[in-house]
Amino acid sequence: MTGRTAHAGQSTLVKTITRIVGVVPTPLLALVGALAALALALAARSRMGVLRARRLESQRGELLEDVGLLQAALLPVLPARLGSVGTSVAYRPAAGPGAGGDFYDVFPLEDGQLAVIVGDISGHGRAALPHTALVRFTLRAYLEAGLSPRNAMQTAGAVLEHQLGAWFATAVAATYDPRDRVLVYACAGHPPPVVLGSRPITPTTACSAPPIGVGMRTGTRQTVVSVQGRSQICFYTDGVIEAKHDSELYGVERLTDTLAELGPRATASAVLDRVAAQADRRPDDMAACVLFVDGGRAAPAIQVEELELDQRDVGSARAEQFLLACGVDPYVIAQVTRSAAEAARDRGTASLELRYGTEGPEVSVRHDNVTFLQTAALEVAGAGAT
Repeated sequence: MTGRTAHAGQSTLVKTITRIVGVVPTPLLALVGALAALALALAARSRMGVLRARRLESQRGELLEDVGLLQAALLPVLPARLGSVGTSVAYRPAAGPGAGGDFYDVFPLEDGQLAVIVGDISGHGRAALPHTALVRFTLRAYLEAGLSPRNAMQTAGAVLEHQLGAWFATAVAATYDPRDRVLVYACAGHPPPVVLGSRPITPTTACSAPPIGVGMRTGTRQTVVSVQGRSQICFYTDGVIEAKHDSELYGVERLTDTLAELGPRATASAVLDRVAAQADRRPDDMAACVLFVDGGRAAPAIQVEELELDQRDVGSARAEQFLLACGVDPYVIAQVTRSAAEAARDRGTASLELRYGTEGPEVSVRHDNVTFLQTAALEVAGAGAT
């Protein structure tokens, strides 16, 4: 096409457009212009929205990374063994704002025992981390001072009650004696550990102690387990058993099955990876601590269950519920609760100590978990229990 022909074509196009514009009413032109401006504004806003979404996603990722790094700084790296006991820990943050509340610790004690702390702060994110550190190191200090898990939990609960403010914590504190092969643990609103040997144990959870910081006395329950054979002891946070599997909670039974399927040397990482793979949704952090105890085929067994009562507890059905759950004869329960009521009235608190023997459970009443109250009623109770 020559330059003259092109110019003629352009002139014809311009004339045509001019004629069309000339017949379009002025209000319609204004409307078209307004629509064009609106389209440009919407396009600009959409572009800004995309950029803002990308920026927020980047900030969210950075925040989760910060929380993960800070959380990791509070979660110790453990050696593969502490003395004769194998150890394994793992932590998986939730994929969302639920990250940042779980904690654990495993450390040796001066007498050759080792101690375990696992817990969960009620809140999440960066704001939860100071409370996480506070609860963990407070419990650790009392265990290192030689207190039993129950007394450590009770003392820490009293100290932390006003320091946590609107926050609260669930936790389990435990000691393991490799010489006597005895595990002792106390829970505060927290699930008990899974102890799996040639068969799992079934702990009594009746009258469980409340969490730390909810305005109630905690540290009232303690369990003693004999671990004579090869066993796994798995402590975990509730994010593990509350993961959703086929619209149901993952649950303790499924966790126990997972440990059995993975074998006696399953690491905490392997356990959490299996839970994550089987879960449809994980709304909370997951943390696990697994102890490996070598030995033969002897099954683990619960030796002692303890419950501390105050005067208000003795007047309620709390003691009866606990003893019934432990398999104590109702006649014996009546004798024991009367003795506990007398002890609580005289000294403020009384502890029920239930020992499992070959011929059935034997119940005693103690004060401050130290002094046995040898009364005629207790002698009758002991005779009835055997």
